[in-house]
Amino acid sequence: EISRQLLHRLAKWEYLWLCLLVLAVLVMHFSIIGQPTQPIFDEAHYVADAGSILQGHGTLRPEHPPLGKLLIVSGISLFGDNPFGWRFFSVVFGAICIVLFYLICRQLAMPKRASFLATFLLALDNLSFVQASVAMLDVFSLAFMLGAFWLYLKGRYLLSGLSVGLSTLAKLSGALALPVILLHWL
Repeated sequence: EISRQLLHRLAKWEYLWLCLLVLAVLVMHFSIIGQPTQPIFDEAHYVADAGSILQGHGTLRPEHPPLGKLLIVSGISLFGDNPFGWRFFSVVFGAICIVLFYLICRQLAMPKRASFLATFLLALDNLSFVQASVAMLDVFSLAFMLGAFWLYLKGRYLLSGLSVGLSTLAKLSGALALPVILLHWL
């Protein structure tokens, strides 16, 4: 009886389907994280930059802020100079984006089903999925940007500003969250 009640309560939990979606996306990402074995797209630049930072030579690409590159460095430090190490934190931040997007939808008073459908579409959108699969800066910036939007909607303006700053430190386009927040506020 206790197990049945627990399963019934779990089935009614708002975040059950979100957790299952995030779990499914993580399984998909981690099953392909090693492919291809060589850096693709702009990964070639950021992985080389991370290697230079690890060797103590500093950044090779000063036109980009350091936070995203330092997250790639962290993955390489933890898991080695291999595709898993390069891409680990991209996958994690991609999952964080999924959760934050759902929370933003709910904060904007979207119905649960519509919020989940929008989140499902984002999670499996080709661009979102690929960006969360490679060692590039965009997914880090997006995660902090979505965090800024959610914090702003919750009325936590100082933390929202801090998150915009972190988004900008991952990639300069993160500063574009400020005009969006300002327009919403107006």
